[in-house]
Amino acid sequence: MTGAGAAPLLAFVIRCTGAGIVAYLLADAVGLPHPLWACIFALISSTVALAATFKAIGGRLIGTAIGVIVAVAVGLVAARYGLDTVWQIAMAVPICAIFAWRWPAVQLCLWTAPIVLMDATPSQSIAMVGFDRGCEVVIGVLVGGLLHLGSKRLGAWRRRRGRLA
Repeated sequence: MTGAGAAPLLAFVIRCTGAGIVAYLLADAVGLPHPLWACIFALISSTVALAATFKAIGGRLIGTAIGVIVAVAVGLVAARYGLDTVWQIAMAVPICAIFAWRWPAVQLCLWTAPIVLMDATPSQSIAMVGFDRGCEVVIGVLVGGLLHLGSKRLGAWRRRRGRLA
């Protein structure tokens, strides 16, 4: 690989590594129970085309909120009627799929709702599980997205600086 081809690869590798580590450490530092979700969603956010990053961040944040709200609502109904996790997913996913079909930018709701539902235990409040998973996903999306945007700005700055030199 030539030097010019290696630079974008190196930037991508560094950005992904940094996003995963920073998101994990931040979620862990604030005491969230499963910082792995922050790491995962930071990495997902790091792989979007640079031009679409800002729009993707907004859509993912809204999608996360939709997924958490749907999961909590379904979880509350399921608890009342004694429905197990499979039934909860069978109720939540179609609702989220309608949102994702209509507004593709919010498709993260399709992942967030099952994550919340599958992570809940009878001893936990579904609202608290939803809040925790939502925070973990938001941290990941923001860290991954902001590092992505920062690398774009750094690249533009370096190109301008190279032309001025």
